[in-house]
Amino acid sequence: EMGIVHIPRTAAAVARGYMKRRLSPLSDHEKSLVGIGSKHPPHVYTSRAGLFDVDLMFHMNNASYLTHAELARWEWTAFGGHLAANLRSKSFFIVTASMIRFRQEIKPFKKFEIETRLGGIDDRNMWMYQTFHHEKGKVLAQVFTQAVITKNGKVINPRSWVEDHVPAAKDLDDLLSNEIGSLFDDKATRFTHLEEAMRRSAALYDDKVTK
Repeated sequence: EMGIVHIPRTAAAVARGYMKRRLSPLSDHEKSLVGIGSKHPPHVYTSRAGLFDVDLMFHMNNASYLTHAELARWEWTAFGGHLAANLRSKSFFIVTASMIRFRQEIKPFKKFEIETRLGGIDDRNMWMYQTFHHEKGKVLAQVFTQAVITKNGKVINPRSWVEDHVPAAKDLDDLLSNEIGSLFDDKATRFTHLEEAMRRSAALYDDKVTK
């Protein structure tokens, strides 16, 4: 059932990303930098809280925020040319952890936007920060996502992948460093501590059920 709804929505998000790329007046160099750090504009995804998103409380269901955050990332990678690079290199973008914070509900059929940025990267992980807004409005929800890039079933260095496939983003440290970047680093550090605690909790549980 999920595939019947989710796969077409994903395909549509990718198609929108490619269409936006084709229609954008930006150069390919500039397109590849959209959403990379805070020195360049974020990628902006636009949608509405539709029938598949609304629950019995007559607002967008909590799970739908993560669905739209994923669709926004698909659209962003298509727009920036990163998805095409993934396909050429036979590599895959895999989410390993995600956290969401809700601030204000989104009513049925209400239009909203998601701003997506790559905020951090190291030799294994990359972190994306996404915010939901009504047009030019305050933050409605925040999503923090950790991901890896895999090839042939193994995790590869995402920094090296970006340097090889996104030439405009070679100086990542410069692109990701400023006052907003410092705030992102703080969120990434706290997120990593939470993930480590979750790992330990899962390991303790696994140890109990396997004895």
